[in-house]
Amino acid sequence: GFLQESAINTEGFAMEVVETAYAGHAKVLASTVDLSTCPDGIICVGGDGVVNEVVNGLLGRDDLREALQLPIGIVPAGSDNSLVWSVLGIRDPVSAATALAKGGFTPIDVFAVKWIQAGVTHFGLTASYCGFVADVLQLSEKFRLQLGPFRYVIAGILKFLSLPQYKFEVDYLPLSPEKNPNLEPQIEKCHDQLSDGIKVKSGTYMDSSTGDNWVTRKGEFLGILVCNHFCRPAQGLFSPLVAPKAQHDDGSLDLILVHGSGRLRLFCFFVAYQFCWHLLLPFVEYVKVKQVKIRPVGSTHSGCGVDGELLQAEGQPEWQCSLLPVQGRLLGRHPRTQK
Repeated sequence: GFLQESAINTEGFAMEVVETAYAGHAKVLASTVDLSTCPDGIICVGGDGVVNEVVNGLLGRDDLREALQLPIGIVPAGSDNSLVWSVLGIRDPVSAATALAKGGFTPIDVFAVKWIQAGVTHFGLTASYCGFVADVLQLSEKFRLQLGPFRYVIAGILKFLSLPQYKFEVDYLPLSPEKNPNLEPQIEKCHDQLSDGIKVKSGTYMDSSTGDNWVTRKGEFLGILVCNHFCRPAQGLFSPLVAPKAQHDDGSLDLILVHGSGRLRLFCFFVAYQFCWHLLLPFVEYVKVKQVKIRPVGSTHSGCGVDGELLQAEGQPEWQCSLLPVQGRLLGRHPRTQK
């Protein structure tokens, strides 16, 4: 729009506008662009999906070191704009253009989701998830053209009415106690809460190669969410936080396990979530982690969602989610951090 262009042009920006023509086009562009032609960064006009395509295009390049230094700007114009709203406090295009014009950078952790059996890796900035949310994401694609952002609501209702059981085996590597002081109380609390009527097995084992203690969870899960920041949806009146303790640059991931099955439990979770009470529910486990491994069991849906993109897998895949040892950069700063 005119306002966005004028705000950027007054700061002396020179832009080349490229319109994507198909799904995955942004990834192709980012993987082949001559970085010397865009030394100040790439600006994405769209939702989290377009940003995710650009990130994966950049991280798939041979000149990876140079690509990682390239900052990414975001003008929210998609179905889901959680990333820019959560990290930069921006939820409309005009505010985004103003933030870009003011300059500055915001570091952000980057995580990788790897399909172990196939050796396929997909990168993300917001969250990965399995279970109900991934199922809704898959179903919503059937209504993309007709319903736009409202497709998630329709797909959610339809999937809720025909809710399957989801069974997983989950291994996670928690942060050390000094970095995660609430870890032991959380684990003990979860053991107590899950001891009454919920079919779940848990345990701890040692990785002899690293000396790390892994925690295992087995059973039914309505959802498994691995968050890179607190994941505030840009739509809605309340805009509640999915992972309130998560930070986009703290070098850790936040794991949320919604144990159990059934429509009543799922309904209770979503109602509590609207008021940010979901972490108080006795069947919800929340812990900061370094790495997570997820294996669907039986006929459970094997897909894994990453930043609004669904990764499809055959058979019984194992998904491994972990942080990269380097950070990316977003163009702009949150208003609270600007002087």
